[in-house]
Amino acid sequence: MQRFNLLTQAEIDKIHENSLRILENIGVVITYQPAKEILAKAGATIDGDIVRIPRNMVEEAIRLSPSSFTMYARNPEKNVLISTENTVYAGPNCPPFVSDLDRGRRDSTLEDFKDLIKIIDRLENVDIQSQIPCEPNDIPIERRSYEMLYNTLKYSEKPFMGSSYGYEQAKKGIEMASIAFGGMDVIREKPVMVSIPCTLTPLSYADNMIGALMAYAEARQPQMINSLAMAGITTPATLVGLVSVQNAEVLAGIVLAQTISPETPVIYAAAGSNCEMSNMMLSIGSPEDAVVSIINGQLCNYYKIPCRTSGALTDSKIPDAQAGYEAALTLLSGPISGGNFMLHAVGILDSYNTASYEQLIIDNEIVGYVKRIMRGVEVNDETLAYDVIEEIGPQGNFLVHEHTLEYYRDEFYRPTLSDRRSPDQWEGDGSLSAAQRANAKWKEILAGYGESTLPAETDKALKDFMDKI
Repeated sequence: MQRFNLLTQAEIDKIHENSLRILENIGVVITYQPAKEILAKAGATIDGDIVRIPRNMVEEAIRLSPSSFTMYARNPEKNVLISTENTVYAGPNCPPFVSDLDRGRRDSTLEDFKDLIKIIDRLENVDIQSQIPCEPNDIPIERRSYEMLYNTLKYSEKPFMGSSYGYEQAKKGIEMASIAFGGMDVIREKPVMVSIPCTLTPLSYADNMIGALMAYAEARQPQMINSLAMAGITTPATLVGLVSVQNAEVLAGIVLAQTISPETPVIYAAAGSNCEMSNMMLSIGSPEDAVVSIINGQLCNYYKIPCRTSGALTDSKIPDAQAGYEAALTLLSGPISGGNFMLHAVGILDSYNTASYEQLIIDNEIVGYVKRIMRGVEVNDETLAYDVIEEIGPQGNFLVHEHTLEYYRDEFYRPTLSDRRSPDQWEGDGSLSAAQRANAKWKEILAGYGESTLPAETDKALKDFMDKI
């Protein structure tokens, strides 16, 4: 389908050129010595911790980056194609709090983590498990990434995201994941997990993130190289200034990944938005967030690299009308402009800080609507239905015609949460709000989840691996 563009190609060219100037003349700060050595050998200029990357290295890295790749799942029926031509949806990532209508907002625990993994595994519109649907704050930080990975493998059959906690933890996590898929040689050919190494805006990388990026590149596992900038604080207040900085940061990471392992899968990820200047807080439910997503989609169409854009994002603290309209608009902005990987597609409240059990269900419905919109329509003689219209004629009824019976199931989206009944029917069933219906739905999913499908021998091997760490 056609994509929605905010900028002309000439304007996209100007942003690209501005980012190249930033990389060549200003550079990025990288303090991780192994990364500096690799980039220097490839042609970058190193001045202390400032790394300046010439145009030819950037253009070659873009050329080497695949436009599509498959993520392989424990259940092959749930393999996912990541491509510049389609869009996939992943769960919430990194909130330190959870909330639900019964218990309110609270520090998240390992039990909450397991609950969210199970719910997301059963949400039909979500394709990929995020790394951290919520932080298991009751698990020591040095063990947390392994516990999260183990429980993701145990309670989900979908592709998943992995740790970006540094080179050594990332390597161990990749090795641990390989146990469930037949070993390291297998997953090098059939990648199973994607990481999200993040920049330290503006124009720098922390050692743990750049180390994780290197570990994933060495193992040929995809990485979603990510920048989250705040216009007016960590970048210029102008949105094209923000995008120029983000673009330079992400391209620097892509250069490193392709230098280590040419043609390793990467996803361009830039999630910047504006700052609420009255309190200096990041706003993710804003129209500016949607604008940045659309521009990022255009850039990635230009680069022919899969693009991560904003998900169903909101600054609301509860699953209310604000959460609904902000989530719907920010989610839709990605796919219509060329976004291919929608992180935080379900469940986020409170500017990334809270994962909501109810919002998981509500946003799953929104994703269903967006998927239907993006599917578009087929135009041919059968769908134009002239013969049917002629047969029924003016003031006729199409309800029982065989054409209706043949097409309506595929043509119409069937809601999983939205209420389309009459007011009398709705009142007779308790006059429940969408949030209340979502509350009942997540409880129903957990109650009917059943047993893990992880083979017992694999479960034991994973536990044995963790015991040795």
